[in-house]
Amino acid sequence: METVIPAEGKSVYGQFLSRWLGNGDNSKILLTSREQPVFSANLQPRCHWLVLKGLAEADAIRLVTEDYELTGTQKELAHFVNRMYRHPLLMQLVSSWMRDDFGVGVCVTEAENLGLDLFTVEGYHRDMETCVREVIAASLARLSARLGDILKRLSVLRGIFDLGLAQGLTAEVTEAELRYLARLSLLQEFPPEPLKGKPRRFQFLPLISMVVQQQADSELLRSAHQAALDYFLAHLPAPPWESLEDLTAYLEGFYHAGELGEWQFAFDILNEERGGEGKNKSVEEFLDLQGFYRQRAHLYEQVIAGTQREQDCHRKSLNRLGNCYISLGQYEKAIALYQRCHDMSEKIGDRQGVASSLCGLGNCYISLGQHEKAITHHQQYHDISEEIGYRQGVANSLGNLGICYKNLGQYEKTITHHQRCHDISKEIGDRQETANSLGNLGISYNYLGQYEKAISHHQQHHDISEEIGFREGVARSLHNIGETLLNLENYSEAETKIQESLVISQEINYKSLIADSFKALAAIAHQTNQPQLALTHCQAALTLSQELGIPLVKDCEELLAKIQDDLEAV
Repeated sequence: METVIPAEGKSVYGQFLSRWLGNGDNSKILLTSREQPVFSANLQPRCHWLVLKGLAEADAIRLVTEDYELTGTQKELAHFVNRMYRHPLLMQLVSSWMRDDFGVGVCVTEAENLGLDLFTVEGYHRDMETCVREVIAASLARLSARLGDILKRLSVLRGIFDLGLAQGLTAEVTEAELRYLARLSLLQEFPPEPLKGKPRRFQFLPLISMVVQQQADSELLRSAHQAALDYFLAHLPAPPWESLEDLTAYLEGFYHAGELGEWQFAFDILNEERGGEGKNKSVEEFLDLQGFYRQRAHLYEQVIAGTQREQDCHRKSLNRLGNCYISLGQYEKAIALYQRCHDMSEKIGDRQGVASSLCGLGNCYISLGQHEKAITHHQQYHDISEEIGYRQGVANSLGNLGICYKNLGQYEKTITHHQRCHDISKEIGDRQETANSLGNLGISYNYLGQYEKAISHHQQHHDISEEIGFREGVARSLHNIGETLLNLENYSEAETKIQESLVISQEINYKSLIADSFKALAAIAHQTNQPQLALTHCQAALTLSQELGIPLVKDCEELLAKIQDDLEAV
């Protein structure tokens, strides 16, 4: 639980747990933790603590005899593992130590000769952790100065690492030394995967890295973080990326820059454009496209916590975090963040920051159905952008105003604004926004019932997106053509277009559009009297929407209810 709920309980998970404890009646949440968390007195009675003991005795004995080749009678072995409460890590550390000191096949009774009373701390939970810490500290004390220094430098690494990464932090370390540290259970070792061309890899258990870092000099840790940052920056894979794993070097670089207090640099790692036209240009855009809204939120929360309000990255991170909350449908939280950015930017005269926050506020009010407020904010966004010569902002604000007027049913105004957005985008050479504006015009004509015009504009959106390699736009335009054909009750062609869109969305992992497509396919199946297929598609849309935490959940639930009514009628 400590990995998601910090001690001060201020994370979104901590807030959720406190609220849930205050309201939940029919559900239970099972969590594991090293420490018993502290809640207010009125919530404590709702919590029940189950103490987790170690392995079953037979499994514990199997661990020390088969994995570490210790020997002894059944009674001696049982006594040995039970004195350590059958705690896996503690047994691994002690068994590794004994094998290293006394050789293979040593009897467990030799534990008394290790030179440290390992078993005086009674109890478990915090006390057991104290005992494990003592063994780790004693194991570290036995290392040579060289190996101790290597281990301390490597302890700043969060994930799995190979020899190449290890040498990036401490140049002369050898694989033999890493394997020796693994035999002592101070590292976890993963065997090589020859078929995948992967070498041996290693990783710290969190408790061990924490104890190691507590014993390290702060300057040594700082130089290790810098070396890790340099290594990851030298090994950043260029886009296009396919999965979160492809971003490992970027995210680890972000982490180490943050540990060095270089938060502007950490922010730039996420937002710097790294690809060609129409590709996933930055880590920020990729995370947004793939629906990793919570992961993005966590990154920007760190930047905000580590910086001062005067810093550019602080204010921009407030806006980015607001964008995450909009995607998650948490509009009030987003409004609070945009307002903070607006006030800070206005105070220091950052007109671009003011404009960006007005844009975010306007988008929130659109989602909340407060269209007049939305128009006011987007008009201010437009005026400031025009005043400072920010043509991209002028185009964006015109597009946003067209969304506003669409929701008010003023489709002629909608078309006027999207056309102006299109013209400016074309003028400044922003082909992606040109394509998007054509898509918005298509949606507007769709609302007016001018379906042929709508399809024509969506086709242009498709063609430009395909030309510039903007696969997100290709998928979205195909989906919109399918939705228009659905309005024409041309279910066969509508299904074909949406299936084509779905294939591309799944290839690029465009999760929110995948959910939209499954929902549209469910609607088609519902309309064509295929209730079982409709149910399958709708459940897929609902599951993904719930995973992403997006507002589409409500639409899916409503459609699912209709489909289930049909099935019951049958």
